[in-house]
Amino acid sequence: MRVRFERTGERRYAVAVLRDRHGDLRMDPAPGYSDLIPHDLVHLVVEEQFELRKGIFGQLAAGGNAGTFVPTDELRTKAWARNVERRNRATGGDMARSEELAAQVYPRWLRHRGHLPGSHDVLQHPPPTDLTATDLDRAFERLDDLAAQWRGIEVGGAMTIDWRWPERR
Repeated sequence: MRVRFERTGERRYAVAVLRDRHGDLRMDPAPGYSDLIPHDLVHLVVEEQFELRKGIFGQLAAGGNAGTFVPTDELRTKAWARNVERRNRATGGDMARSEELAAQVYPRWLRHRGHLPGSHDVLQHPPPTDLTATDLDRAFERLDDLAAQWRGIEVGGAMTIDWRWPERR
């Protein structure tokens, strides 16, 4: 599965999910735009770095839609919705953990990079974390790499990231 982050406007982005075993999906607009890094790209990083195979992107790889993505190549029929809802219920067990980790990692990464509370939605007091300094450093390094790519993309451009685990039925 490939995940494409598209800069669709001055302060807008979309996420396209290109799957081999299931139909492609899209979320446009996607929530949490930032000039630094899109919110959903933070989720991809924490799921990748902390091996959450049943988070948002794991559910997408298993044929679900994370409750927000829509098909690009097939009709949204009642049968499609039933199948996706069944997959959503059977997968996605790490989605809450993905949200927790994104809330823990993102504000700490921003502060680590010198952004002050109040800028870029940096929380005055981020939630407590059970992550080690090594865990955070590993996530920060990946965020730095992807943020540098994102900042170089103009409106109309995109970046594509391979999901590290195979799609499943």
